[in-house]
Amino acid sequence: MRQACLLGRSATAAAVIASLGLAPRAVAQEARGVNPADNLTKVELLPKLTVIDDGGGISTTTLTLKYDRAIRGVYGFNVELPLVRFEAPVDSTNGIGDLNLRARAQKSIGSFVVIGGLEAVVPIATDPTLGSGKLQINPVAAGVYAFSRSVFAAAAAKHFFSVAGDDDRADVKQGQYRLLLAYSSPRGWWALLDPQIWVDFEVDRRSELALELEAGKMIGPKVGAWVRAGGHVGGSWPRQDWTVSGGIRFISL
Repeated sequence: MRQACLLGRSATAAAVIASLGLAPRAVAQEARGVNPADNLTKVELLPKLTVIDDGGGISTTTLTLKYDRAIRGVYGFNVELPLVRFEAPVDSTNGIGDLNLRARAQKSIGSFVVIGGLEAVVPIATDPTLGSGKLQINPVAAGVYAFSRSVFAAAAAKHFFSVAGDDDRADVKQGQYRLLLAYSSPRGWWALLDPQIWVDFEVDRRSELALELEAGKMIGPKVGAWVRAGGHVGGSWPRQDWTVSGGIRFISL
């Protein structure tokens, strides 16, 4: 069982990494959709392996289907539906995770862009291990500063609040604080650093410092692909040991 689990994780990670090689001879294009201020209509496929407890053999594998709709380049909404597999030594479960619905608006002030948004997490998971069991209303605020066409920094804060749901499930009251630093080449590739601080206000204000790195490349004028990896760096709340993910983005021009 343990060996099969490890082989499954290796296969998933290999599939994610291989996504960058989908079209090795494609003509390079300027990176699009990397900057949070890029308000685009697009479809994304997002595979992810999250190892919650490496020693205990507990992990989740997800394939998230995401659709973003831009409205006049200022407003937008998106929908995310994750297909999830939960693995543990005593049980494994496949199904659908919680549905995420988001709306956003942004305003440009010179090289600075202010973004505000609201997320609803709808508890439709087909198994308790695949979702929170709580309806959440989560506000988001972000600011993006472009130092040049190639370099930007973004700070974002997101708070998670459960407002209804299964009374037997734990309430959600958390915060996520991120600082994105990125470089995108005119030749179509990019690199991104994403340090994150998570705080659980419901359980003794425990916190986690996590770090993720991303590298990607445009493989056509409408298609970009990337890989991302990272995990727990420090703090009293080890939400996960490590994670590897990736994605492919189809942009509507």
